[in-house]
Amino acid sequence: MNEILDSAKKLVNEAEIFCIKGKEFPVVFKANRFYTSEKKDFEGLGIRVINKGKLGFANTTKVEACGAILDFAKNASKYGELAKFAFPEKVKMKPIKTFYKCVKKITQDEIKERSYYLIKEILKKEKGAKIDIEFKMAEWKIRIMNTKGLDVTYQKTQTSMNLLIFLVIDSSFTWIYKIKVSPKKIFINKKDLKELLKKVELTKKVVTVNSGTMSVIFMPSVMPMHLRSFMMGVNGKLIQKGSSPIKHKKNKKLLDKRVTIYDNALLNGGVRSRPFDSEGVASRRIPIFKNGVLKNFLFDLQTAGILGKKSTGSAVRGFDEMPYPGMSNIIVSPGKWSVADMVKDIKDGIIVHNVIGGGQSNLLAGDFSCNVSLGFKIKDGRIVGRVKNTMVAGNVYDAMNNIEGIGKKIDNIGSFYTPAFYFKSLNIVSR
Repeated sequence: MNEILDSAKKLVNEAEIFCIKGKEFPVVFKANRFYTSEKKDFEGLGIRVINKGKLGFANTTKVEACGAILDFAKNASKYGELAKFAFPEKVKMKPIKTFYKCVKKITQDEIKERSYYLIKEILKKEKGAKIDIEFKMAEWKIRIMNTKGLDVTYQKTQTSMNLLIFLVIDSSFTWIYKIKVSPKKIFINKKDLKELLKKVELTKKVVTVNSGTMSVIFMPSVMPMHLRSFMMGVNGKLIQKGSSPIKHKKNKKLLDKRVTIYDNALLNGGVRSRPFDSEGVASRRIPIFKNGVLKNFLFDLQTAGILGKKSTGSAVRGFDEMPYPGMSNIIVSPGKWSVADMVKDIKDGIIVHNVIGGGQSNLLAGDFSCNVSLGFKIKDGRIVGRVKNTMVAGNVYDAMNNIEGIGKKIDNIGSFYTPAFYFKSLNIVSR
């Protein structure tokens, strides 16, 4: 690739190479039986150039042929966007562990053994259940080079396990699932299984819930639905386009003072931790909301340059696309409530574990209207049964100013690290 950069110096003003190479190993069970496993190798390379002040880009999956796409990138720059930045030079980065050797030691036999155990234990309790499991382990290496002398690399590992229990209860389909993701070795364990089977037992009693306003507990598994609205609101690209509803509200209090949210690419053991972003800019911990006050937006080099700002090290990309502002690990500070205390405190309400789809009617504006796929009615401090045909609606900015309590235990749901939230009142629609 050094040869490509040497050639680039003769053809264009500046150039950058983004290269990713890795492998995945999924092991899949469907309807209680082993289905497939297949190792997949992948690699790709993108070349971005600045020539005569304009951006050009091309990509390939054949790294050995990357010299040819340099010409494509140069030609594309004739019609490209004006570049409002220069590629970064060497930068000082904080070390962060993203590669774990224990992942490489996981065997297919171990995955099968653990999966068969989970299936067997679930079928002991629920003979008619259909269980799907997907375990995936992956590792990859990312390298970024440019004509300014930048040459940085890091390696990353990741494991994930997704278990879905499919049941027919009260003549209706019900599914209960658990997903775990980590850069380390991770499996759904006996504690997770116990919680899943407890949910299965609770689903068997179906109760009615009246439409109206009532208290609602959103478990961590549901909170990314709300947090994605905030991440869209602070996305530098949407700030640049003027479409973010909070573009003029920096340093203003928008949420309850108990709400603090960080984007932290340097989180130890984080799913999206990285020493640098997809342009080679050093990663850092960025406060988004601090005590309810909006503190920062997220920028890559181009959007920052257009707005006269500095990159926050928030560029994300695949090898086949140009960088754009995105999030890393989203961390929500915990509160003081246990979920058990939240339930005890509610006279009439529901607790929501899962919703169907993203649950948003207007994600950017923060409006949501979500169908509850797994939720339970709370009456006089007790969970009394599962709710059906129920929706929860509202606006995330309003809801986050209508908080009764925040959970003290943080769960990671993919790259979101969040506690449960107890809202005083939200709109419930049931039929």
